[in-house]
Amino acid sequence: MTEDAADSDVLVVGYGPVGQVLSILLAQHGWRVTVVEKYLEPYNLPRAVSFDRHAGRILGTIGVADALFPVSEPTKDYVVVNGEGQTLMHFELNQDERYRWPEATSFYQPGLESALVGRGDQLSDLRVLRGYEAVGLTEKDDSVHLTVRGEAGEQVLTARWLVGCDGANSFVRNHLGVPVSASDYAADWMACDVMPHDPEEFPSQNIQVADPAQPRVDLSAGPSHSRWEFIRLPGQSFEDFDTVENAWRLLTHFGVSRDNATLQRYVAYTCLARNADQWRSGGPGRVFLAGDAAHVMPPHAGQGMCTGIRDVANLAWKLHLVLAGSADETLLDSYEAERRPDAQRTIDMSVNLAQLIGMVDRSTAGYRDGALLAVRGSDDAPSRDPEAFARPGDDALKHGLFHAGADGLFTGADSRIVPQARTNRPQAGELCGDTLVLLSTEDPGTLVDPALADRLTALGGSIVHLTPEVDIDGTYTAWLTEEVRAPAALIRPDFHVYGAARTRTEMTDMLNTLLTGVSGRS
Repeated sequence: MTEDAADSDVLVVGYGPVGQVLSILLAQHGWRVTVVEKYLEPYNLPRAVSFDRHAGRILGTIGVADALFPVSEPTKDYVVVNGEGQTLMHFELNQDERYRWPEATSFYQPGLESALVGRGDQLSDLRVLRGYEAVGLTEKDDSVHLTVRGEAGEQVLTARWLVGCDGANSFVRNHLGVPVSASDYAADWMACDVMPHDPEEFPSQNIQVADPAQPRVDLSAGPSHSRWEFIRLPGQSFEDFDTVENAWRLLTHFGVSRDNATLQRYVAYTCLARNADQWRSGGPGRVFLAGDAAHVMPPHAGQGMCTGIRDVANLAWKLHLVLAGSADETLLDSYEAERRPDAQRTIDMSVNLAQLIGMVDRSTAGYRDGALLAVRGSDDAPSRDPEAFARPGDDALKHGLFHAGADGLFTGADSRIVPQARTNRPQAGELCGDTLVLLSTEDPGTLVDPALADRLTALGGSIVHLTPEVDIDGTYTAWLTEEVRAPAALIRPDFHVYGAARTRTEMTDMLNTLLTGVSGRS
């Protein structure tokens, strides 16, 4: 540890994908970020295997999109079949032309982490202290003091803020004594990460096999990598379940053997669902939780890492404004108000899917099959019903820093995430992200009071007039006209729509409300 690493703007505990994204988002703004990671090397085996388009878009803003293409592939659909191979549920997961990312992407996590670590290495304000374990934490009115233990003994790091991204067994959460609200769902599963000798023999799939004789899952874990998972059946001890011999036995359900594949890893784990009751510390409130430190959920919706990435995208831009002196610290209260309920909705959806797939009672599974087959009827086409399969990345956040129009603007599930279309801007043409952006199909001079425009600019925001030369395909213009039904919308740095305005009066009200919410004063 060098002397200049001792004091920082933000301390981050944990350097997995969630901690990596947070650290990069902050360091890109020039804030001094110090990360404490107890392991000397990045974990070199896959854990998460999927991210959604919202998480992908956030990853794109930190400059790792190109590095992800060799280790990822679009996920075409989400399929649930029963033990007889009948399709119970089938949802298409296609590329939406309004976005540059697929609805879901399968990926190889070591490749993602390598890209994130490489990006972090490019940022001079980001320091990663590997081999240091957090062992003590003290908050003061204006700072946080973290005691870390390394080979040379214990040292104390200080910062203005601290974020615990240190996983399900979080030191930060446990030190704060934060209780968790837990679902009554619990099941033991085994994950097997496999490299087929001939990838063409095992094409990429996303199939949940709801077979009461042995519930199981067949997933892509990125090109040339597969993930198969199996539930522990009643009557089988955990000790007998958690063996390499049992892993190979279970893999025969999918025709996998030592002759045609290499078993990279097998791990038996207890699948739980829980949400921390408090995401920001009491008192000075200088400590936050994010990712698995704040919530855990069953993996069946592929939302664990995605939810954590959405957490830190939400928190990073607010910390940036507070650190810059542009916002009052009360802005940070909106982090938990926005993210905790969204995480809970995702947890609930994941539990519902886990319970649906993991039924081991044949009679109950039979009723399930009958009900779902009746819904599908004779039409075997995949469903596109957004109500049938929630996509949390597109959800409108229900509470927090938003401006709701009196007539209920932005009540639809898709209206809270701005599209990502081609523009004449560099770096893949992304207009939004990183800062507040006001998009307008009309001349902003007719809608925005100059004094309010100056105050938005002082926050680091920008105003974009969507002329045909800027909005090349007309996507943003069509979105504002057809979905938003207003000529202008204000977009937050995490791609959520803050609000919309149709007139100069509505624009003045919206910007005044934003500025009050950010500054903490009218």
